[in-house]
Amino acid sequence: MLTPVLSLASRDIAAADQEITEARAAVAALVEAVTASTDPLQFGQGLDEFCSNELLLTMGGRALAARCFALATPPRPAEGETAPSPAQVSRHADALETYARLSLAGQASEYKLFGLIEDIATPQPRRYAQAVLRSVGAAYDRWPVDDRVIGVVGILSGVTPAGYTAPEDTTVTRDREYVKDIASDACWTTANIELVRVFRASGAHEVTAHLEAALEALSFAKAQDERDDIEALHGTLRLLRAFMADLVEHGAAARSAAEWELDLSLVEAITARVQDLAVGGYGLSHWSGDRKQLVLEGWARLTRDLAWLRDKLDRDSLYDAAVVIDDLLQIYSASHTYEITSDVGGIESVRALVRPAIAGGFAARAGLMRNLCDHIEFLQQRVETADGDTTQDEERLGAALALQEAAKAALLAAPEPPGKDPAQGAAQLPPLLAEFLGPHAGAAEALAGLAPAVLRGLNTALADVRDANALDHDLVITEVRKGMLDALASCPDFKGDVPQAVQAVLDQLIRFVSRCMNSQESSREYLFRDDADEHDLHADLYDWLCNGSLSNLTNVEVQEIGAGRVDIQVSFPGFHLYLELKADKTMVPVAEKQKYIKQTVTYQATDVQIGFLVVLRLAQPKDKGPAPHLRDYVNHATIGIPGDSSERHVVMLEIPGRQTKPSSVH
Repeated sequence: MLTPVLSLASRDIAAADQEITEARAAVAALVEAVTASTDPLQFGQGLDEFCSNELLLTMGGRALAARCFALATPPRPAEGETAPSPAQVSRHADALETYARLSLAGQASEYKLFGLIEDIATPQPRRYAQAVLRSVGAAYDRWPVDDRVIGVVGILSGVTPAGYTAPEDTTVTRDREYVKDIASDACWTTANIELVRVFRASGAHEVTAHLEAALEALSFAKAQDERDDIEALHGTLRLLRAFMADLVEHGAAARSAAEWELDLSLVEAITARVQDLAVGGYGLSHWSGDRKQLVLEGWARLTRDLAWLRDKLDRDSLYDAAVVIDDLLQIYSASHTYEITSDVGGIESVRALVRPAIAGGFAARAGLMRNLCDHIEFLQQRVETADGDTTQDEERLGAALALQEAAKAALLAAPEPPGKDPAQGAAQLPPLLAEFLGPHAGAAEALAGLAPAVLRGLNTALADVRDANALDHDLVITEVRKGMLDALASCPDFKGDVPQAVQAVLDQLIRFVSRCMNSQESSREYLFRDDADEHDLHADLYDWLCNGSLSNLTNVEVQEIGAGRVDIQVSFPGFHLYLELKADKTMVPVAEKQKYIKQTVTYQATDVQIGFLVVLRLAQPKDKGPAPHLRDYVNHATIGIPGDSSERHVVMLEIPGRQTKPSSVH
């Protein structure tokens, strides 16, 4: 009766509006019953049920962790036996994996997990060894794990001598079989640990060394296991190694991709492998969760970028390496972060566990290089196409180019000798620039001639480009966007290509509101001025859109639209979306500003009946208190037009002006 009773309790607790009085006692009894079960199938199902229900974990997670920890040690043979029974191995493996999952969820101590793994001194049965490897991989994804914990991979695979005391012949023979059974899995885990080290490395030299180690491990795994995902990763890392070797050899000098030692047939082979994987692939095994679709989308994006490299041979090679590293990071994050509860879903939550552990490494800095190159292109286009004075843009462009050269030198710098402290000059720079350049000795000197105000502006611009192009949205932005899309679903034009276009514009606008709410006065001083106006908002929002994914689709002050001139037009094949901008000094809610709303929908007369109203709020605040939440600044309205058979839709976004610094709030 244990399995159905646990399922019923899980269902009823999840369905209850509030905590059931008897629930805690029931959950405590179920924890004891599940962990006391000697049936391995029932034991594993019970643990999975707990880990898939957040409320069950809230009530019984720590008790479950304590009991699993006691069962998570290596299985030992019964008296008179040379090996533990399959049922015993299965129970110990499930207990270890559950404890690792609970550690990731914050319900158990990761340090106890590390200690348990570190104490494993001999090869183990395959099922338990798999549990150890999965736990090590998850731990290394999430935390900066001590190398002594990683050392267990060598013990399981036989690379490191086991900690025997006078072993018997039967024990040695048995352990040789264990080593043979787990060899491929151990190499796969080793390769992925080295890949994380690639992301965490601080410079190109370290990246190259860890890529070599990953490729060596994958080569063995390929020989043991013919799997499409191993083939795809191995081929991609070979390409990346070619990129990085070219960088290290030739320094910061820009070179044509045609000069790389790059086998383009390998790109085509990888593309074919990924297509095969999309048809015949399967989800990742056991508790890592079925991430097949997310992983395949990542591989598809990577192959598109590899094809892009082939077509854009005049690009700077450092930028191209950043493209590939960024793609690999997305794939790794999607495929190696571990499902904890049923409420964990979507790429945003999947990456949340992996990102913090590698946030300061080479992958993050390579991504910033990619953003900087985008910003430089944007500034170059502005300078080339401007009709008036370009002095300010030329100054910004010069600063961006200087930063690019300094960043190249920092990324390619050889590691400092052991024991030598890196120069701290970069710490004097604005925070994002200091993160970008890292502890490079010449970074501050390379930018010494630039005015502090120019550097602060460049710091802000780089942050804007990064945020506008970020792939992993935070939870609040995702929630707000979903609410707006749900509200727009009733519009008869919300079909075909329109939903995707609306989502793209909406995403950029919500990000813009969020960015404005988080910016300091040094970044967006007009948001703190009493005399800010619509022109300030217009210039800022237009720059934001031009730095993001809509850069080639955005037009400003477009004439002959709805018998007037629209502030911003975003063009898509067959239709347009329009943005009306306002600066308002009243306390009247935007939803009650019928004149603003009617003007916005006027531009829809011959186009899609969905528009955007962006308002800079400049009313004198009643007190110097905190600003409302982002959710309160993004709303939706409909309005009926006489003679129309359907309503027009408007998404209303507000930008808080005349802001108060947190230190001045009272």
